[in-house]
Amino acid sequence: WARMIRSAWRIWKRFRWKNLVRVWAVFMAIALVLLAQTLGIHYGATKFTLKYMARNEAIPAQNAIMGQRATNLMLVDSSQDGVDEAEAMMKQVLLDMKVPTATVDLAKTDPDDIPSLNRYRTVLIVMPELDSLGDELVSIMRWVEGGGNMMLAMTPEKTGYLDAIGPQIGIESSAYDYVMTKGIKPARDFMLGGGHTYMFSGPFKSSLSLNLNEKATVEAVSANGHTPLIWSADVRSGRTVTCNIGIYGKVVRGFYASAFSLLGSATAYPVINSAAFYLDDFPSPVPSGDATYIKRDYGMSIADFYSKVWWPDLTKLAERYGIRFTGVMIENYGDDTKDAPVRQKDESHFSYFGGLLLKQNGEIGYHGYNHQPLVLPNTDYGDEYAYHQWPNRKAVVASLRELIAFQKSVLPAATASVYVPPSNILSKEGRQTIGRDVPEIRTIASTYLPSDSKLPYVQEFVEAPRIVSGGMVGDYMRLAAESELNMHFVSTHFMHPDDMLDPDRGAKEGWAVYRKGLENYLDWLEASAPSIRMQTGTECASAVQRFSGLTVKMRESANEWEFDLGNFKDQAWLLLRANHGTPGRIQGGSMIRMTGNLYLIKATDSTVHVERKAGGAA
Repeated sequence: WARMIRSAWRIWKRFRWKNLVRVWAVFMAIALVLLAQTLGIHYGATKFTLKYMARNEAIPAQNAIMGQRATNLMLVDSSQDGVDEAEAMMKQVLLDMKVPTATVDLAKTDPDDIPSLNRYRTVLIVMPELDSLGDELVSIMRWVEGGGNMMLAMTPEKTGYLDAIGPQIGIESSAYDYVMTKGIKPARDFMLGGGHTYMFSGPFKSSLSLNLNEKATVEAVSANGHTPLIWSADVRSGRTVTCNIGIYGKVVRGFYASAFSLLGSATAYPVINSAAFYLDDFPSPVPSGDATYIKRDYGMSIADFYSKVWWPDLTKLAERYGIRFTGVMIENYGDDTKDAPVRQKDESHFSYFGGLLLKQNGEIGYHGYNHQPLVLPNTDYGDEYAYHQWPNRKAVVASLRELIAFQKSVLPAATASVYVPPSNILSKEGRQTIGRDVPEIRTIASTYLPSDSKLPYVQEFVEAPRIVSGGMVGDYMRLAAESELNMHFVSTHFMHPDDMLDPDRGAKEGWAVYRKGLENYLDWLEASAPSIRMQTGTECASAVQRFSGLTVKMRESANEWEFDLGNFKDQAWLLLRANHGTPGRIQGGSMIRMTGNLYLIKATDSTVHVERKAGGAA
């Protein structure tokens, strides 16, 4: 062997083309590396930390609490202005908190026929003018003095009845006029994300002008700090909570949930505990569009910008914040909905970026064969969109089948289950078609917040809606993000690669500004909820499944809070507010303090025992 090696070395030294061979070898090595990346050799299937429950095990929240004995009495007067909206909001808040509630409408029921308050743990009054209660208001306050808990959910009107109970519920004086509330600033130790101001969209004079007495503990104030918006007051053995926000809708549910949690010695309610981040239209063909601002800032093509700037920056953000992106694939940007689907010929962009996404243990989902929403001819886009309708259900199914087959051919290791509707538009027929004919899709991730248009498919957290979008997370979305962090302990976000081609979505400001806006949001989320789980779309949907059916029954003693969890699967998450007493040791799970007297519980058993020590909030 030694002689053979020496002989080969002598031949190599006499070989006149050896420098060319060295150059050729270097190029071959580079080509092999690029080929490996392009073919996605270094990625495997996504490793999910949480998997779907069986389809027959998932329980909607309404079914979960059906038949349970009501622990909360909600008193409404539907004849008063604004009550319908506030009542609808509070019903959804209580449903998601899994608080069984009986409702009495004083517009249809005499106050003398209100059930005995001793049946309930809490009473929720949803009406601005308390006169409808008559003398029953006196009975309610006596019940509170004996240990009951009452919340005024609507901004109260100044009447004789409010003046009569005002000193007990923390009001020293009030006027007949209302003040404009431009935003809300919760106390730092009251809510996750507290200490910051969150601005309202379209503010108006919604809060009663008043002053509080020494009995009141203020938990949230207006943006200017002058008007109390949420406060509590102890009334002998009981407690009252008053909300003076005057705004009722999906975007503020979490503030009312937090206010309700101030009642009783403790309140525990199920949460999702998930942060998911979507990349719509990714992977996809390189989109056409105005690259003026990309050329302005980087002097490169759209394709080069994606590969050399956009994706490397997202990778750094993912590593820094622990994000696992969920990309949702578009096969083409055509608008043909009538002809049979045609297979995309250029697979390189899909395999390259899809492979990189899977390499970071992200997830690939579905966005569409093309970017045409799944609607039939009975949907009228009007002047809002230039999309086309699909002629029939068969065409819808064929488009999804082509997308699924294409994804499997390009990214065979991908395990897809999440569908994001283009422009968040999905018709009733399209939704039914997915459920009936496309079993590969287990999750629909559309939009959580309503808009002026009726076309978007707006969801509750029985599915997996997205809450905020883009890098320019404005006041409205930041308010919603804060609300949902405290309502469901969830953050869902989406963005598009082609945001940098659209001046309305941040292109004019440029990627550096857009990226900084996204970083600011992620910094806020990390500071507000450091314990939130960074998940993919599938994992978030799986967490929603467990949350949806979970119920909580609390038993308390001087030394312990005991929580019985109905429909417990394998794990559950709760937010616990300890109002009287301090949590100590826990059995059946683990617990961390989030802020103030607010704790996050991970339950690993269907019964959780929390030691109740003396002290804490009074």
